[in-house]
Formats: sequence, C-alpha cells, structure tokens
Amino acid sequence: MRTIIAIGAIALIGTMNVHAQETTPSMVDNVWVNLNTAQLNLQLDLSDDQEMKVKEIDMRYIKRHQTLEQTTPKLSEKAMSDKTAALMTERDRDLRAVLNPEQYAKWDAMRQKGTTDLTPEKKEKMK
Repeated sequence: MRTIIAIGAIALIGTMNVHAQETTPSMVDNVWVNLNTAQLNLQLDLSDDQEMKVKEIDMRYIKRHQTLEQTTPKLSEKAMSDKTAALMTERDRDLRAVLNPEQYAKWDAMRQKGTTDLTPEKKEKMK
C-alpha cells in the first residue's frame, strides 16, 4: 500500500508542473486523494463523515498548492518551500480537527516514519 501511495505522490508531483495552467485538480490529483483517503481509512478506521472531510482537506490542499505553482513571477525555491510548509501545517491542523486524538496520534506516528532517513538539520527545517 505504501508503494502505491508513493507512486501516486511521485506522479502527482511530476504532473503538477504539466498541469500548472489548470484550475481544477488533475486525474492524478484525484487518484492521490482517493489513495490517501483509502489508506487512512484502513489504518485509522475513519467514519464516513471523517472520510469525506479528509478528501475535502486533501483537495483543498492540492488546489492551493497548484495556485502557488502558478504564481507569477515564479516563487524562489525557498519561498515555495516556506509556503508549502505553511500549507502542510494548515492541513495538519485541519486533520487534527477531523480525527479523534487516538487517530491523530497514530497518523502522526505514521507520518514521522517517513522522516527517519532525514538529517537532523532537515528535520528541524520541517518543523
């Protein structure tokens, strides 16, 4: 399942530049949202209401990230990184409001597993 999600995420990132002129999420974006929600549903046992809200949060994040990609003039790498981090922080806050404390703790632990190979400096920059 992680492999599928990783492939979806890579495809999403790769196609963001191709679809930068679009204002609606691409098919790849929709697939990523559905895969991400399905994974969270399996691992966190989401209710129907939570599942719907997680999809909405992810779609909102994708749309806002696409807007950043379309900014003219183009943002510097640092500015884009900072703005993306701010979006992720907002997404995390929104997810915390949807998930119960036990689900959020489990989700946060799953998310942290992906950062185990990062250097301490990179981990600090992500905070």
